[in-house]
Amino acid sequence: MAVGPPHLYRKQGLEKKIPETVLRNALAQAGSVQQRGLPPILSIHHLAVLTGADYRYLRQLVGRRRNPYRTFQIRKRSGGRRIISVPEPPLLAVQRWISTNVLAQLAPHPRSFAYAPNSSILRCANEHLGCRWLVKLDVRRFFESITELRISQLFREFGYQPLVSFEMARLCTRVSEHRRPASSKLRVRGDRYVSIPAYRTFWLGHLPQGAPSSPMLANLVARRLDENLTRLAEERSLIYTRYADDLIFSTAAPEFDRQAAKDLISSVCLAIRVEGFTPHTAKTVVVPPGARKLVLGLLVDRAGPKLTRQFRKRLTEHIRGIEKFGLIQHTSSRRFDSVWGLKRHVEGLLAFAEMVQPELAEPLKTRFREAVAASGWTSA
Repeated sequence: MAVGPPHLYRKQGLEKKIPETVLRNALAQAGSVQQRGLPPILSIHHLAVLTGADYRYLRQLVGRRRNPYRTFQIRKRSGGRRIISVPEPPLLAVQRWISTNVLAQLAPHPRSFAYAPNSSILRCANEHLGCRWLVKLDVRRFFESITELRISQLFREFGYQPLVSFEMARLCTRVSEHRRPASSKLRVRGDRYVSIPAYRTFWLGHLPQGAPSSPMLANLVARRLDENLTRLAEERSLIYTRYADDLIFSTAAPEFDRQAAKDLISSVCLAIRVEGFTPHTAKTVVVPPGARKLVLGLLVDRAGPKLTRQFRKRLTEHIRGIEKFGLIQHTSSRRFDSVWGLKRHVEGLLAFAEMVQPELAEPLKTRFREAVAASGWTSA
């Protein structure tokens, strides 16, 4: 039964012989989230009705009795590979519903420039134009470090009741295969904070990269970190931005020096740890005056963000290789897993170039389409 006008809801409930106290509590719960502009979700059964999902299927997922994710790896721009976990269609639909109807109604911190409307790498880079010093830090395993406990607490902060908050947190997280216990005797916190026996498991889930709900949930969890780092930056006359797990500070102040940068890094790392994250110290970078300033792969030492020479070279080499040798041979020589993988990679590079320097990207897009067509394939 959906929650609507209170009198009609109570009347329908009494007709179904639902106790008055239960109806009163349900209306109170609905009111607490509706005041925040969010849809009431009273139970996992209610969520099933709202999303059109099968109730028993959702119960299986909450109890971790089914692995609904397909995992694969993609190349990271910085080297290595990233694990992507894509939910199966029924769960994907539920996560999209939660993203659209719940998470999208809640704004991330204004210094966060990823996973939100009108946010982009370009807007983030624009914030640092004209800086003299640049300090860049990274959060290690950003998504994986956000557990179902933190997601459950987040939903409770939105006004949802503890049980449905826990159930939605389970639906938005997963347990990695390598974390499954070898023995039933193993125990962690995951089997002690749940009072329903069917929901007890040995391991805590975490946000999966590849689920539509993960980016917005990560942003909302990191909001307090953003608040603390914004305050820390303002105290030092710095500009702070966050793009996913990339934390960037900049300043044009002449009195800023290496000691100030060292003190900043120490304070930022402490703030990161206080919020339950781990700084990736090996990726910390300090860029002094006179050195090339890069923010998220874009040059910011000029009047506007620009593509790097290395990026332009990589893109043009791909297109030249496809023109000269054909799509299949170029895919093999560059050791891509498939032709579609190479195509998506180049299309992604072109989309990025078009966002930053459209005058450069347009002729390259034309060459790419013609080269792909000459190889007997189609291009977007």
